[in-house]
Amino acid sequence: LQTKPNMLLLTEEVDEKRMSLRELVNDVADMVEQRATDGKNFGTILVAEGLLTAIPEFRTLLAEIETVPVPFKVEEVLAHLTQWSRALYQSLPEFLQHQLLLERQSNAALQLSQFETERLLAVLVEDELKHRKKKGTYKGSFSPVCQFLGYQVRCSMPSDFDMDYA
Repeated sequence: LQTKPNMLLLTEEVDEKRMSLRELVNDVADMVEQRATDGKNFGTILVAEGLLTAIPEFRTLLAEIETVPVPFKVEEVLAHLTQWSRALYQSLPEFLQHQLLLERQSNAALQLSQFETERLLAVLVEDELKHRKKKGTYKGSFSPVCQFLGYQVRCSMPSDFDMDYA
């Protein structure tokens, strides 16, 4: 590979470790903080498209949303969610709340490629780093730039890494 990411968030690894969203955010923030300590206020993190499905609390929320018949209003969706899923949904940034209710695929499944997982992580990591800055443990800067490459990557020839991984 020509790209050397500083962190790779694979769905399979997050699922295997049963990582919560908070643990994932803390891992990313720890890496950003360590790089800032080393004078490196830059880096690359690759995020798998279906990452949210590997996070236990999101897996439950997504499964519950998929049971709601379409078309629907937000109030109807909230009424179908359990207390925990409703709390998670309401705690999410508005952009992701909207994306969770977008039109579904022809098989009625949610369109995972429509969820800006990278943007969600950027927002939550930024909040965590602001908290750490207030405590005095983080002194770096954080200016995330998110780029979705899903469709571009699907069209390219597989690399040796892809062949070995598959």
